[in-house]
Amino acid sequence: MRAHPYVFRSTSYFKMVFLLISGALLAVIVIGSIYVENEPALSPRAIFADVRGAYLSAIWSPYQNLAVASTANAKAIPVLTYHRLVRDVNDVANVTVANFQDQMLALKKAGWQSVSLQEFEEFIEGRRTLPEKSFLLTFDDAAKDSFYPVDPILKALGFHATNFVIVASSEIPRSTYYLVPKEIERMIASGRWSIGSHSFDGHRPYPADPAGQTGVYFADRLWLSEQSRLETVSEFSARVRQDLAAAKKDLETTYNVPIRSFAFPLGNETGVNGANNFPEGASTTEAIARSLYKFGFLQLNNQHFTFAFPTREALPGDIASMTAHLLGTDFIVRRIHVDHDWDGERLLSIMENGRMKTLPYEDDFSENRGWIPAWGALSIGRNNFELKATDSHSSASAFLDGSALWDDYGFDLTANWQSGHIFALADVIDSSTYDACVYSRGEVRIQSTVRGQTRTLVAKKVPAIAYSDSARLGIRVHGATIECTWDYASVLESYERKHAGGVGVQVWNETLGVAEAQVSSVIVRPYFASNTPS
Repeated sequence: MRAHPYVFRSTSYFKMVFLLISGALLAVIVIGSIYVENEPALSPRAIFADVRGAYLSAIWSPYQNLAVASTANAKAIPVLTYHRLVRDVNDVANVTVANFQDQMLALKKAGWQSVSLQEFEEFIEGRRTLPEKSFLLTFDDAAKDSFYPVDPILKALGFHATNFVIVASSEIPRSTYYLVPKEIERMIASGRWSIGSHSFDGHRPYPADPAGQTGVYFADRLWLSEQSRLETVSEFSARVRQDLAAAKKDLETTYNVPIRSFAFPLGNETGVNGANNFPEGASTTEAIARSLYKFGFLQLNNQHFTFAFPTREALPGDIASMTAHLLGTDFIVRRIHVDHDWDGERLLSIMENGRMKTLPYEDDFSENRGWIPAWGALSIGRNNFELKATDSHSSASAFLDGSALWDDYGFDLTANWQSGHIFALADVIDSSTYDACVYSRGEVRIQSTVRGQTRTLVAKKVPAIAYSDSARLGIRVHGATIECTWDYASVLESYERKHAGGVGVQVWNETLGVAEAQVSSVIVRPYFASNTPS
């Protein structure tokens, strides 16, 4: 990482750094054999973390008081998730200390600032405003490697993080892997950390059949060996409820903090990962978690915009409030899982691409500015956007991150379209809720899809619509109107629009693996400016 030039302006600074490093090494050598069983904060690792925090604070001092880039309030904010920080670059499950340090410094330089879990919860509930470029930083499991390498970086940059704790694991005496209660107390007392629930003891494998095959605690019915049977559905529900309630109670009692958020262990788009003997297990667990916690944290799955939006109520017949309601966080909070090989530039690009984009918007696809492939294969670069169905699917779909709050606009695209059907998507809430102009050879129709259920609003034969290497198609949405355009001329309208949202592209063909299109350019303009081509 390139250091700030201010760092090296004087010899005295070198001396200070040398003394800090020497002091750290001396502290570890002298106190290296000391470990007080009830005071792990006195461990060599804790001491080294404190010294490292002082060292990083010194060399990063030019960044500590950086002004926030924008005084505007955030409309939505991203949530990042990690597990442990490691030294081994071959560990593909975790981020290295060096990469994490590069990521956090890149965010700080770009004006991003982390928030506490309480601040995030209040923002989502509409009880607090947060500045633009706020983000929530989270870690799962409360492993020692999620605290000791992280805390010095937080301290140096003025950042805050949240750790989701597995209660039973934290209570393993003198654990060398998980943080124990005294360490968690020290972590909270620093003022740089919040905690949430990651279950009482639901993160390890349990037997799910007589052969000993393991299942997922929150998704599978477990095998009761003493009774030679699977637990019943009611026993599953009771077990899950007992675990989630016990975790909440234990954390609140032990650490005297409110626990309103739960991170699903092994969480993916269904709530948990790996279920094999109880299809309703994930949804049952989610329903129980909803009754005990205000928020449930999962990983993103390319089906949603990357940022979390505040909860809003819908007003009858009001498009803006309906849009905010549909986008709003209803218990489930989606997190960006940071991959092991991301450097600071990669993470910063994803965060910036998720910010709310303004109109007019143009894209020549020289790079990916936030297009999310909901399904199928998406290739972007060298002024080309190629969307193609995979061999086992008949369609492919992508939408633009950061476009969720757009309203009253025209979306025009130029595409090489040679077969099947091509969709211009507008009013995108997520991959399963949107409006579309669907173009087929000689025909166009307007469809509304809500939670995966599609309804055709109107259709029309238009002989001029034909396959072309430069097809100019589009969709305009304004008020209650959805309008399809071909060669910039209006060809079909509907007056049943219920909500606003972002833009996207979709292709479909009756034959598996065939649907594709190459888009060379798109432009999205406010409706009043989109009536005529530029």
